[in-house]
Amino acid sequence: MKSLKYILIPFVIVGFLWSCEATEPFVDDIQTYLLLGSFDEAIAEADRVLETDSANGVAHYYRGMAVASKAQTIDPPADRKPYYEDSKSSFDKADRFMRERETTPEELDDLGELVTEFWAYEHNSGIEYLTEDSLRNAVDSPDRIAMSHFENAITIQPDSALTYIVLASTEFNTGDISSAISTYEKAMERLERPEIEDYEFLISLYINQERFDDAEPLTQEAMDFYPEEDQFIQFLADIYIQQGNVDEAIAIIESLIEADPENPQYYRVLGTQVYQNVSAINEQISQKYNRIFDLEREIRTLTGDEAEAKEEELETLRAEVAELEEESQELTEISINQMKEVTRLSEEDDDAYSILGIIHQNRAASLFERRNAIVDDNELADRLDQEAREDLMAAMEYYERAAEINPDEAVYWESLFQVYTTLGMEEEARDAMEKADQL
Repeated sequence: MKSLKYILIPFVIVGFLWSCEATEPFVDDIQTYLLLGSFDEAIAEADRVLETDSANGVAHYYRGMAVASKAQTIDPPADRKPYYEDSKSSFDKADRFMRERETTPEELDDLGELVTEFWAYEHNSGIEYLTEDSLRNAVDSPDRIAMSHFENAITIQPDSALTYIVLASTEFNTGDISSAISTYEKAMERLERPEIEDYEFLISLYINQERFDDAEPLTQEAMDFYPEEDQFIQFLADIYIQQGNVDEAIAIIESLIEADPENPQYYRVLGTQVYQNVSAINEQISQKYNRIFDLEREIRTLTGDEAEAKEEELETLRAEVAELEEESQELTEISINQMKEVTRLSEEDDDAYSILGIIHQNRAASLFERRNAIVDDNELADRLDQEAREDLMAAMEYYERAAEINPDEAVYWESLFQVYTTLGMEEEARDAMEKADQL
């Protein structure tokens, strides 16, 4: 996930008040008030001028400066926002009215840098609350204070993509994903060409929130700008898989594999992403088996039309289960084959062996569940039991290999304990649990 861009902006404005000769008779008075920190008096003087000349751009300029300067003295920072909104309004009017004059006031040349100075003050203050331990330790909610400063910075200068980016990152770190998405969308609108990490961050958030209709076009856009970056192809595959478009996802990752067949990461992505879909399908199958079991018990007590209706429902469920099981089996084989490629290319990858163990163990559990749902077909029940045990034996071998590579990982021994117990290997199960307990 994207890291914060902790960028402090240098203050570039020096001596605005005396950088030019006064062009209006009231300016000297306002400048004096500002230098003395008498911001209310400066605002009142500007308002006095504007009462008689509402189109006086210079008066709006100094009024905006006075209001923004007053804002900096107000605590907590969250209470400053209305002042910055007022200041922004004055600066906008100053810009418009000064441009309309036949002779351009010198203040117009300074306006952009002046606004940037107030923006930089709030932006930097927010960064300090994120990075300086002394400030963070002195308050209860440093991240919230930082976000207030960022919101102030955005208020006075709404076109700053940088502050939106840092604000979104802070919102994400505090768990407010919805706000982080909204804020980063605004940042992206202000970037002429977003960087790779900008696309990565927002796409990841969209996927996290299952906003695939937003994630897909943004990923396509990123691929157009950065066609050499493989991670966007992986993002797109992930989006397709989570939407159930497994064939499209497989085709995308296969194109990666074709371009770089010795990269185990591509096989891992395909194997694990496809298996996520398997897990969802198996959950549906389990629910349907529970209903089948209940129906079979009900039917034994029913006759006539009621029994016939239940039989029809039972047949429908069995057909649905058969279809889901076929899909689950097909995807499981894809997952297994891809993870085997990972172990071929990276023989000491204990995590890959563990994933293979999980896949086989879960398939065994599904087969046992099917066996338990059978009422009157002992031959089929025995066959399913045998297939389940074969999968358990495969899971055992993979878990043992994972534990051999990384014997300090307790979860591998816990998994072996479960498999050994189910297979009736009591001594091995006892040894595995002892090792897990020691770790």
